[in-house]
Amino acid sequence: MFQADTIVYDIKKILDYQNDSKFDYLSQFNNPEYSWFDLVAMWFNRIINSIFSGKFERNVTTPLMIFSFLLILVTVLYFLYKKRPELFLRSKKTAPLPYVVEEENIHKIFFEDKISAALQNRDYRLAIRLLYLQTLRFLSISGLIDWQLYKTPMEYLYELKNKEIRQPFRVLTNHFLQIRYGNYPASIDLYVKLLDLQTNIKQLAKGRTA
Repeated sequence: MFQADTIVYDIKKILDYQNDSKFDYLSQFNNPEYSWFDLVAMWFNRIINSIFSGKFERNVTTPLMIFSFLLILVTVLYFLYKKRPELFLRSKKTAPLPYVVEEENIHKIFFEDKISAALQNRDYRLAIRLLYLQTLRFLSISGLIDWQLYKTPMEYLYELKNKEIRQPFRVLTNHFLQIRYGNYPASIDLYVKLLDLQTNIKQLAKGRTA
């Protein structure tokens, strides 16, 4: 004798199961969407855990990754500033200067004649550049710096060990960089101010060697 199917479907329970995330088995086969930060964090987490045998959790390695990134960024910026300080100064597009003395040997320049000609032409930007390079030659002859064609102004500043001489030379260097790379205005008053700084540097250097 044929028996009727006595299985009863509880539609409400079936709907509840379908809406319950614990029974959503298909989601396990879907590829999760990760941001670039999540991918980097997981990569960094694997490296740290491989080094420390899995003793760190992600909530620890993520702040560590951020700190490491900031540390690297600050280090790169520091060395970039040390090598190329002009990149951090205010700059505008200007016409190329007609006389690039940085590419010449400072020991072969007749500074008195060049500076006199620049002042007569009211080219105070050039006069200040020449005055700075003339100061470099004096420091080099005095044995206070080791002048080389490839060195930057900041390298000479760090190379100058005497604190009394370094202070006026720092001011002179800053003005030179602002005029040369920052498009700051050059004037006869500024030239006279820097000339006084050069005189002060020479007096301090002579007093040191006396």
